[in-house]
Amino acid sequence: MRTYWDSSALIEALHDAKLRARITPAEHATRPHSLAEIFSTLTKGVNFRYSPSDAAKMAEDLAKDLDFVELSAAETVSVLKKANSMGVRGARVHDLMHAEAASKYGADLLLTLDDAGFRTLKLSLRVSSP
Repeated sequence: MRTYWDSSALIEALHDAKLRARITPAEHATRPHSLAEIFSTLTKGVNFRYSPSDAAKMAEDLAKDLDFVELSAAETVSVLKKANSMGVRGARVHDLMHAEAASKYGADLLLTLDDAGFRTLKLSLRVSSP
C-alpha cells in the first residue's frame, strides 16, 4: 500500500517511535516542501522547541526513508484553477496541493492530523490520522 504523509503526520512520527518505524522507502512519500514545514514547526516554539540544527537533522532523517513527489508549475496552476469549484480558499490550498501530490504518487492513503479538513476536499483516496 502506498502512503502519502502530510507534514503534520510526519511531525507526529518524529515523536512516536512506533509510527516512525512505519515509514519505509518505496512505500511512503511526501512533497519536498513538507521538510520546510516540519522545520518551521519544530523551531517556532509552539508545542516544540528544537534548535535549527536539530530540526534539520530530523528532517534529513525522515528524507532518507521517504519518496518525494512534486507538482510542476503547470500542475500547480491547474490545481489552483480547480480550487474555486472545490470551495478551497486561503491556507486550505496547502491541503489541496498535498492531496494532488498524493494522487500523483498513486497513494492509497493520505496520513494527516487534519483528516476532517482533508475529507472536505472529497478525495478519491482514503484519509486518516496516523
